[in-house]
Amino acid sequence: MFNLPNLLQSSWEPLTRHKDIPDALRALLCETGSLTALLRSQCRILHVEVLSEQVSLLDGEVQAILNCDSALCREVVLYCDDIPVVYGQSWIPDSANALGLDNIGNTPLGERLFDQQAWQRGNIEVATLEQKMLPSFFPAKEKLYSDPCFARRSVFTRQTCKVLVCEIFLNGVKV
Repeated sequence: MFNLPNLLQSSWEPLTRHKDIPDALRALLCETGSLTALLRSQCRILHVEVLSEQVSLLDGEVQAILNCDSALCREVVLYCDDIPVVYGQSWIPDSANALGLDNIGNTPLGERLFDQQAWQRGNIEVATLEQKMLPSFFPAKEKLYSDPCFARRSVFTRQTCKVLVCEIFLNGVKV
C-alpha cells in the first residue's frame, strides 16, 4: 500500500495558495464536481483498476480527519483509453457503508459520491510529488512524463461520516 497522506503530510497546501499549477492540469485540480464525469467526457473508454482494498489502522493525521481508528484504504488507477491518468487513494470508514459506499468494486468512487447529492466536498488541497517518490508497482511508471506529478486531496462529508480522497494526476493529463 502506498500511503499517500503520510508521505505528503507536510506538503499539502490549500489550492488557493498553489501558484505553479500547469495550465494543462488547472481544470482537473480545481474541479469541484465529479472528476470521473470530467474524465469520462474526455475519452472513449474510462476504466478503473483496483490495486488494493484493505482495512488499515489510521495514523494521527488521517485518524483526526476521519474521526475514527480504522478505514478501508482503496487504491485505484483510472485509465482513459488505456492510458493511466489518475492514481486514487481513498480512506472509507465503516460508517460510509450504510451511506452507499459499500461493494464499490470497479465502479469509480466519484460516481457513488456524486450520484448521491448528500456528500459535500471540503476544501481541495494540492501537493507535488516527484516521480522517484512513486512506488515501484506504480502502473507505467517508466512512461510517466509529468515530473513533478500533481496531487490533490479533499474530504467528503455526509452527516457525521467523512471520506478522504487523494488523487495523483499522471501523464500530464489534459482536459
